[in-house]
Amino acid sequence: MSVLYLLSIIVPTVCMGLVDRRWRLFLFRPSVARRAVVVVAAGTVVFLVWDLIAIGADMYHRGESEAMTGIELAPELPLEELFFIVFLCYLTMVLHQAFRLVLARTTSAPPERDRESA
Repeated sequence: MSVLYLLSIIVPTVCMGLVDRRWRLFLFRPSVARRAVVVVAAGTVVFLVWDLIAIGADMYHRGESEAMTGIELAPELPLEELFFIVFLCYLTMVLHQAFRLVLARTTSAPPERDRESA
């Protein structure tokens, strides 16, 4: 039993949280913090249900690896899957907000002058 794979998910999630906190992109935006938690939770539930349906249809099987904890939340549903799904939902929303921020800044910036006409 090892926690290597679980740590490889948790560490980038924490790092992404630091980026989120620094630029107040998603969870750390005071005006939408509650909605942000609801969005991540809703996305997590949707993907967990998706996984459970795939497991029930015998389309998904847990892989064996020495890097995994071996803890299963349900048959064929490893603990690491839950953390990965949370990471995926959080990453998606942080990237979405980052792209929105970049696009808003580029579209509201005054156009650059032609260097040749100056």
